[in-house]
Amino acid sequence: MLSRLRRLVDSVVGAILGGAVYGAWVLYVNWDAGLRIAGTAAAAHWAMSTLLTYCGTGLMRRCYRLGSRPLEAILFACGGGLTLTYALLISVHLAIGTPHLALTLAAGVVPNLVFCISYVSLLLRTEPLRAAQSINREDPLEALSNESAS
Repeated sequence: MLSRLRRLVDSVVGAILGGAVYGAWVLYVNWDAGLRIAGTAAAAHWAMSTLLTYCGTGLMRRCYRLGSRPLEAILFACGGGLTLTYALLISVHLAIGTPHLALTLAAGVVPNLVFCISYVSLLLRTEPLRAAQSINREDPLEALSNESAS
């Protein structure tokens, strides 16, 4: 059951569904700016949310694997996922001139935190942490490079 859920969350279909929810919210929040502006913001947010969900889970898996203990894995994965998410969302919405940026992003903070924690919990149950000696503690970027090579 958990492996099926993880496959859905890691899939393009799961990312598209997640993005649609956020896109609808952005359309609603920015409706007073007119259909063209609200629609542009909603379409951009849907595309970003879809991309972030799909790529973000991949980044979270990589960051998760840097942890040798559950707390480390949780902090690395959630920190990496949230940093990527908000760096991209804020940059793109500033670039396209979304009128209600704080309101647009505020509604997603709690669901994003819940998603990150839930996804890491799912990882903890479906992918055991590696032994501490398999990770080079001095250079996390080298650990990511070694991960890509294997």
